[in-house]
Amino acid sequence: MSGRAKAGELADRSIELDLTGPEEVGAGFRPYHRFIATFEGADGAPLRQRRDILRVGSVVGVLAYDPAAACFVLIRQFRLGAQLATGEGELVEIAAGIIDPGEEAEAAARRECVEEIGVAPRALLLIARFLPSPGVSDEHATVYLGLVDSTDVPDVAGEPGETELTRPFLVPVDEALASLAAPFPAPIANGFVLIALQWFALNRERVAAFVAASR
Repeated sequence: MSGRAKAGELADRSIELDLTGPEEVGAGFRPYHRFIATFEGADGAPLRQRRDILRVGSVVGVLAYDPAAACFVLIRQFRLGAQLATGEGELVEIAAGIIDPGEEAEAAARRECVEEIGVAPRALLLIARFLPSPGVSDEHATVYLGLVDSTDVPDVAGEPGETELTRPFLVPVDEALASLAAPFPAPIANGFVLIALQWFALNRERVAAFVAASR
């Protein structure tokens, strides 16, 4: 048996491994590839894992914030995965989408805001980078706070060429943050929204300084 756990560094790290693939196992809305990863397991013995990965790649999200109106601009959008999982497929979301090949993350963030909430942010502040579901996908998200004018937001948006329909709506900041402490089950389930709102709640002073610097 191995020894007891010890204190460790709170940081992701790379390991040495032998990786074979990709082998295409499906093609559709996103590519689906099979890999075999072999790396050192318990007691130094090799550990071999066969994994099928949905190839999503780099994405962005923007928590749109209007400091003058003290509100967030969120959207409602249908997601089949949510429908299959919970029966509630029209999710509350932040503006988000794929970073196009050769596109910078900030440029993608501005473009997605225009497409999904109908307005471009006048300034962007990096919130976080995270992996939404690393067990089954290579999706890597970069999320920003974006300053917007909510008076210009339409009630329907989306990119028609992507068969996309979004319904922007405004939520007071205090109401949105209060939802984080709502009794179980929570009113929203989208991880991007929860992460962005939690960050905002923990960084009110930083947000205020960013707003002041962006005037």
